[in-house]
Amino acid sequence: MANFKTHLAVAAVGSGLLATVCLGAGMSDPQEVVTLSAVGTIGGLLPDVDLDHSSPTKLMFTALAIVFAFLVAFNRAAHYSIIELWLVWAVSYGAIRYLACRLFAQLTIHRGIFHSLVAAFFFCFLATSLSYSVFDLNALFAWSIGFFILFGYILHLLLDELFSVDFLNTRLKSSFGTAFKIADFNNARTSLMMTAASLLAFFMTPRAQPFTAWIMNKQTYLNIADRFLPETMWFSL
Repeated sequence: MANFKTHLAVAAVGSGLLATVCLGAGMSDPQEVVTLSAVGTIGGLLPDVDLDHSSPTKLMFTALAIVFAFLVAFNRAAHYSIIELWLVWAVSYGAIRYLACRLFAQLTIHRGIFHSLVAAFFFCFLATSLSYSVFDLNALFAWSIGFFILFGYILHLLLDELFSVDFLNTRLKSSFGTAFKIADFNNARTSLMMTAASLLAFFMTPRAQPFTAWIMNKQTYLNIADRFLPETMWFSL
């Protein structure tokens, strides 16, 4: 399997290239391109959240704990004093960063359900619904964020599978087939739970019509073709 730096580099480059295509096609503005590149990179790290003590796991739970702690504190701001809000923030942060993280590590195994397409779509739908409902983004941009999460996620799975092939000795390593799969068929219960979670997240997403209309629009690809190469001299102003 590829290491953290390789996954980070490939996800960042791949997401940046795809985001640039979106910019050239007129789908996104420069500010949105930065966001799409970032979330695509995050998606490229998410499959390793089930790796105990890994950098993606620590980053994810740290970020989640900070956001959760502030949401809880802000929700009680009208009722508690400043010192009480600090204590609420600290307790909320510790509950997610340490207790939830440890429980998550005990309940998951590496290259289990999180190395599957079911998990990839779960994070895609979850990111889309949160972008639309919590961050109040429009449906097109929310689905674009979900798509980039999915894109980065699948890049990670494919890269791990590629590293399972020994090209020098032309053989498949024992890890082949564990990185890229539809679901974790060795654990039916976990797969069913993730499938149910994916369906629930999907039903919380906004209408996908603005995004699918852009994807299916012939003009989108004409714009990409027109902007793909310079019209005259390279790097001409």
